[in-house]
Amino acid sequence: MPALVPELVNMASDPAVSTGELLRRALVAARRLDAPELVEWITSELNGYKDREIPDYRIIRGQIMVMNPVRGLIPFRVRNAEAFDLLSRHPEMQSIPELEELARSDGELGRYFPPAIEQRIMQGMQLPMRPQLCFSAVQVKGIVEKVRNRILEWALDLERRGVLGEGLTFTQKEKQTVQEQHYHFGNVSGSQIQISSNGSTQTQANTTGTDLEALRGLVEALGTALDRGAVQGDAADELRAELATLKAQAASPKPKWEIIKATARTIKTVAEGAAGNILGELAKPHVQTLLALAAGAAGG
Repeated sequence: MPALVPELVNMASDPAVSTGELLRRALVAARRLDAPELVEWITSELNGYKDREIPDYRIIRGQIMVMNPVRGLIPFRVRNAEAFDLLSRHPEMQSIPELEELARSDGELGRYFPPAIEQRIMQGMQLPMRPQLCFSAVQVKGIVEKVRNRILEWALDLERRGVLGEGLTFTQKEKQTVQEQHYHFGNVSGSQIQISSNGSTQTQANTTGTDLEALRGLVEALGTALDRGAVQGDAADELRAELATLKAQAASPKPKWEIIKATARTIKTVAEGAAGNILGELAKPHVQTLLALAAGAAGG
């Protein structure tokens, strides 16, 4: 029977093999190696991220457009730089098999904004036109290729360490070799995976108690406002999704301040546009503090 890891290398190097098929084979290897972090990442890539934290390589920057009834899609200018930065970023949560289909599309792709954000944008227009964020199929393909490359790099590293999976199984020694490593797939910028041993020293962002206090304060305030029914309809659904992101960051040993900052901005926009005074009173102080702290953390 073939060895599982060399098979992964061959599949990742063969353009005729889909990335979805490659991920399913990698899932077999990760489970048989008892590598729960890799299983979680691969499962998220196969099924979509939904309530999970979005890796940075899945953030797409697009162009904000509006549908003109006469001219069709035309660019929409956002004068506020901070608002433009937030609105032009799109977290792509779909599964890799779905993204592979999208990557085969011709021309531009588009995503509509959440209803509360859409309403906020249209309120400032003289002639209300529905906005959307447009990006290319090439950008979607880039996400798929990054995932594929990470599987290839992982398999090559396993080969280098003598972890082969002969007969589609792994020895106890091979499992122990893998468990002594930390493979970071979902939280790394660029196309490379990070690998470190248990004995290595890793540099971590300076996260102070004040930073975490502000983050947890916003989680508590937002949860309280939603429990009280201070927000209704689409705005409530959107805020619940943002709350899930904040909770994941608050529970993480290494919170990602760029994600926290973007989430806090979204909450601020929704609160000012649709959520009313109750949410504003509860969440506004935490949002302001968190944005300032996150800016400092990201810059430092």
